Amino acid sequence: MRTYGYGSVSLACVEGERVAGVLPLLEIRSRLTGRRGVALPFSDYGGAAAESDAAHTALVDAAIGLQRERGWDFVELRSPLVHALGQTCAAYKRHTLHLDADQDRLYRSFDKSQTQRGVSKFLKSGAIIERRTDHEALRAFMHLNYQTRRKHGLPPQPDRFFDELQKHILDRDMGFVSLARLEGTVLAACVFLIHRHTVYYKFGASDEAHLSHRPNHGIMWDVIRWASAQGYATLDFGRSDLDGEGLIRFKRGWGTVETDLTYVRLGSTGKQSAEPGGGMLARAKPFLQRMPVPLLKMIGNVLYEHVG
Repeated sequence: MRTYGYGSVSLACVEGERVAGVLPLLEIRSRLTGRRGVALPFSDYGGAAAESDAAHTALVDAAIGLQRERGWDFVELRSPLVHALGQTCAAYKRHTLHLDADQDRLYRSFDKSQTQRGVSKFLKSGAIIERRTDHEALRAFMHLNYQTRRKHGLPPQPDRFFDELQKHILDRDMGFVSLARLEGTVLAACVFLIHRHTVYYKFGASDEAHLSHRPNHGIMWDVIRWASAQGYATLDFGRSDLDGEGLIRFKRGWGTVETDLTYVRLGSTGKQSAEPGGGMLARAKPFLQRMPVPLLKMIGNVLYEHVG
């Protein structure tokens, strides 16, 4: 909301004096990608949280009414939903790892040829892992993120987004940055968020010149060990595109539970693209991969608020 100027139009289902369900929605009004309500922009998944099917249905019906009232193109819920007016608009894979206080048993559940070997290679490299919440650590991640996003033909998120992440998440001990470092060089960096009993992997970036040290394996194993020792129940690896075979294979190697994740649109005419702005970005990918980072950052500053 603070970074992109979205308005909150969240819904609540009230039974008597008790809240029986909520549906957090943010409103995106864009001349480029249209008007819509999304639960929630830039989140891997989100939708209605309700105590009963009746409360869930009431929230969905209210969202459809809100869509018509505000003239939105659709309402997007980033979770599965069976509803007469809902249609699937995107599909992903989601991976979660159930943590175990017995770390040796947890390690033995990892794929031997890929994951265990990658962890072993990192440990032998002499690199270290730092879990930090300071501004300098986030800046180290952002520097790698510029390069990683360009490699994938995507503009990086605006710096102001990470400034807000620092202020509202990291400074409040609700997340941290993990850095893999070797003799002063940052090999890779990942951002993790924390909520209740779960640690969420949110962003990752790495230096291609040092991937042979398996820094991402080192970061994940360190976070798994730390989260298990702290009593967290789950490490959420987030969503993966269905055609992202390398990333899916990496996540499977940690013994994760794999589930299907579908996004649903309510009130959609069916004419919109599967992901607002997605087609435009796909066509521009070859050009973005050759752009200098400063120009990519300028594009990201303008584009992201329209994508949501």
